[in-house]
Amino acid sequence: MKYGLLASGAVVVGLLQATSPSQGALSAQGCPSAGTATTWRVAKTAWGDPDLQGKWAMADTGTPMERPTEFGNRELLTDQELAARIAAAQRNLDPQDDEERQASAQQRAPEHEKGIRYQEYNAFWNDAGKRQVTPWKRTSLIVDPPDGRIPPLTLEAVQRLETREAARRSRGEADGWEDRNLSERCLLNAFVRFSGTGTGTIKQFIQTPGYVAVIVYALNANDPIVVPLNGSSRPGENVRTWLGIPRGRWEGTTLVVETTHINSQQDGGPVMPSRTPYAMPSGSHLGSGDTVRLTERFTRVGPDTIEFRYTIDDPKTYVRPYTVLRPLTRQPDDLLMPENGCHEGNYGIVGQLSAGRADESYASKAAQLEASERQPQLQEMKRRAEAWAKSQGKR
Repeated sequence: MKYGLLASGAVVVGLLQATSPSQGALSAQGCPSAGTATTWRVAKTAWGDPDLQGKWAMADTGTPMERPTEFGNRELLTDQELAARIAAAQRNLDPQDDEERQASAQQRAPEHEKGIRYQEYNAFWNDAGKRQVTPWKRTSLIVDPPDGRIPPLTLEAVQRLETREAARRSRGEADGWEDRNLSERCLLNAFVRFSGTGTGTIKQFIQTPGYVAVIVYALNANDPIVVPLNGSSRPGENVRTWLGIPRGRWEGTTLVVETTHINSQQDGGPVMPSRTPYAMPSGSHLGSGDTVRLTERFTRVGPDTIEFRYTIDDPKTYVRPYTVLRPLTRQPDDLLMPENGCHEGNYGIVGQLSAGRADESYASKAAQLEASERQPQLQEMKRRAEAWAKSQGKR
């Protein structure tokens, strides 16, 4: 048997790396090599739908979410650039022994967390394992807009972030539960389905006539997303959930899932939570979430590959939608996925709040340092939002 991910506290464990034995290289579009694609046909379920069933992992391509500016609008790497990316990614991803890895991690920690971060009581669970980089020529995971960059925030979104930062100034790291981020509070948001830069997220598809269930195995997440395919109506606007309410349909061989009715606290409450960077890793979202529409497209393009596109459209947060393309690679059927149990909700928050009371001075200083580290990013976001508003007007 092979094992996937196990979450204990805030640590993900790769007990054994989940890799497809036959995934092969991907083309620039996320498709298998031409030799496979020309002989393969989409399998069908017993009732005639395209068959997506099985376990699929985010392929680790080493591709950044946003396109480096030096590439401009160029979508693809040259062969030489691809080889250099793989070599660099492999150097960064290959695990060292535990002591070297922890020492390196501590060096990257903020000054106020030296000797603290990566020294958690459950750090012994952390075993990244050896990671395999899958060749892929795209210069960014974002395929729209054409520049491969996340669009500017709206002025409304910037103002919301500034208001939450102002609320943070008078607080310590753990004055109350609102000072901690959603993950630490064992709360999922709708964007967990997009997280994971390597095989950190695995999706399992289960199909029946009229429904598809997608189980997302990620840190502290394994709630099934049940997608009706029968055109059923959505509830009223006052019904909101953490994961939203999905509805699906088939467009040829592509499963299209549109999710709305997401609640308004996807990035926390009125206070900017501690340890919440503005950097945009895969799956993060800087908006409240109540106006967002998520559109996911799953197209099986080979025996071991699904082309996964998702579009985030949130008029209160971004000046335009953006679309991400990621290949999913098939995992062995006997891959065991232990429950991602989140125990922070049991006693983690109690410990965090108690630590804040034990050293109020440190907790206040740490919160101020984190806020100051975010300020350059916030100012750049504000600059881009103002420039957009000046040149383009409202969305």
